[in-house]
Amino acid sequence: MMDKLIAAFPKQLLEAIEIGEQAKLTKAEHTIQNIVVAGMGGSGIGADFAIEFTAEERTVPMLTSKSYTLPAFVNKNTLLICSSFSGNTEETLYSFAEGLEMGAKIVCITSGGKLMELAKKHGLDYIELPNNGESPRACLGYSLVQQLFVLKFFGFCSEARIDEVKKVVPLLEKDQEVLKLKANKTARFMVGRFPILYATDRMGAVAVRLRQQFNENGKILCSHNIIPEMNHNELVGWRKQPVDFAVIIFRTKDDHPRNQARIDINKEIIGNFTNTIIEFFAKGTSLIEQAIYAVHFGDWLSWEVSQLREVDAVEVKVIDYLKSELASVNMEADSKGD
Repeated sequence: MMDKLIAAFPKQLLEAIEIGEQAKLTKAEHTIQNIVVAGMGGSGIGADFAIEFTAEERTVPMLTSKSYTLPAFVNKNTLLICSSFSGNTEETLYSFAEGLEMGAKIVCITSGGKLMELAKKHGLDYIELPNNGESPRACLGYSLVQQLFVLKFFGFCSEARIDEVKKVVPLLEKDQEVLKLKANKTARFMVGRFPILYATDRMGAVAVRLRQQFNENGKILCSHNIIPEMNHNELVGWRKQPVDFAVIIFRTKDDHPRNQARIDINKEIIGNFTNTIIEFFAKGTSLIEQAIYAVHFGDWLSWEVSQLREVDAVEVKVIDYLKSELASVNMEADSKGD
């Protein structure tokens, strides 16, 4: 099941672009001075990518809020994007309620649920995603592309970014089997080892995404960090440990020259403590193409790990249990936003 969803990722990107082109949004009454995206897990990771993809052209700060509460600076000059695939993510619903009280310009991205209901009730903008029962983490294409279209509508993202998403689709389709084969080989190198992921600061969301995919699809723990930041702390932690590590480094030809040098030195240092260092060079002529290409490889890698571990990549029973237990705690979550 999950492998079919991963294979359909290029098609999903094209469908997402069609949805974005048909979205009907309204201008903000006040000047937008900052952007906050409220979203958790697979519904929030799209914003992490959007932040990196638009960093060089977006003229206002943008951050993700993965909590029940919004930053105190949120006000009428804030664009608040509430992203929840199911529409029932309680942290996002709490944030929606706060954003409403703070007077923010709200846009919802969802397939339905309570969030859709509230958006309609309050006459707010929303983009409706298709819901075919997929896991939210398998719907990154829908979420990410809508983030870009919302930013584009409000003048914080150019049409060129959308074109770059379109451009990566044939590359993914052409290299699908190559990526699957590389993922299979990489997964076999990783068996019995704790994965540690590194990426440069322009590709941080790629590492976060794969960590989450290892967690949910592969049912394993994983660590990630960003270069150059990890050179100021984590690098010191590389000593002999009672654990075998598998290090995966995401690279591109466009990484900052100083980061390229840092990676080479890091490999030399880390190589003293593990024999498993895997470099993945992402194809593409732009950051968006390279990041999405790396994401597709990572998704396949998490699938291959699940197969080697003989676990169900779709199953998330422990999260379902957590939600059921939370539902029995009376926090009046259902009244939020009404």
